[in-house]
Amino acid sequence: GDIGNIGFYDVDFVPLPGVSGSAALSPEGYGMTVIDHLTHNVHRGRMAEWVDFYQRIFNFREIRYFDLEGQVTGIKSQAMTSPCGKIRIPINEEGNDNKGQIAEYLDSYHGEGVQHIALATKNIYDTVDALQMAGVKLLNTSETYYELLPKRIPALQEPIGELQARNILVDGTPDELLLQIFSENQLGPIFFEFIQRKGNDGFGEGNFKALFETMELDQMRRGVLKAK
Repeated sequence: GDIGNIGFYDVDFVPLPGVSGSAALSPEGYGMTVIDHLTHNVHRGRMAEWVDFYQRIFNFREIRYFDLEGQVTGIKSQAMTSPCGKIRIPINEEGNDNKGQIAEYLDSYHGEGVQHIALATKNIYDTVDALQMAGVKLLNTSETYYELLPKRIPALQEPIGELQARNILVDGTPDELLLQIFSENQLGPIFFEFIQRKGNDGFGEGNFKALFETMELDQMRRGVLKAK
C-alpha cells in the first residue's frame, strides 16, 4: 500500500523526550563538528586491492603514502580521498612479516575494519578539557616530545605548556598546523582521534613515526612483541 511513501528517516528516528526546536538541531556537545577521516586496517598484501576498490567503486584518489619501520615491525599506509575531498580513508597494512599493531588489531577485531575514527574540532583545547571532565581516557605523551617540539617546529605560536598539560600533539609548520590527540581503545580495538586543522591537510606525518614507535614499545611491554 503506502509503504513506498515512507522515508527512511520517518521510521528509524524519533525526537528525544523533552528536546525540540533549536536544541534538537544544535545539541550541546564537546566541540566536534565533522568526521575528519577514518582508518581502514587490512591484511598484509591486501592494501593494493583495497586501494583499487576505492578507486573503481567510489572514484577515490591517493593523497598520502607512508612506509615506516620501527625497531621490529613496520607499517604501510596509503591515504585515499573522495572526489569532493570530504571523505578521507588511510588504508594500513603491516610493513613486514612480524606481528605488529595492525596484526594485533586484525586478530582482536577478527578481520579487516576501521581502526580509529577522527573527529574534527575548532578548539582542541576546550574539546580535550570537556572530554577529560566526562571521563574519556586519552593517551599520554612523553615530556621529551614537548622538549623537542621547538626544534621540530621553530616559531611555534601554540602555548607548549597548554599542549603538554593536555597531551596534545602538533605537526606541520608554523603557518600550517595540525593538532591531534588519541583516546585509549573504546570499542574493542577501535579508538578515536580528536583533531584541529589550522591550514594543514595531512595526517600528522611528523607524529606518525613517534606514535608508531610508542605503540610498538607498548606491545613489547605487554609481551605481544619480542624485541630483536
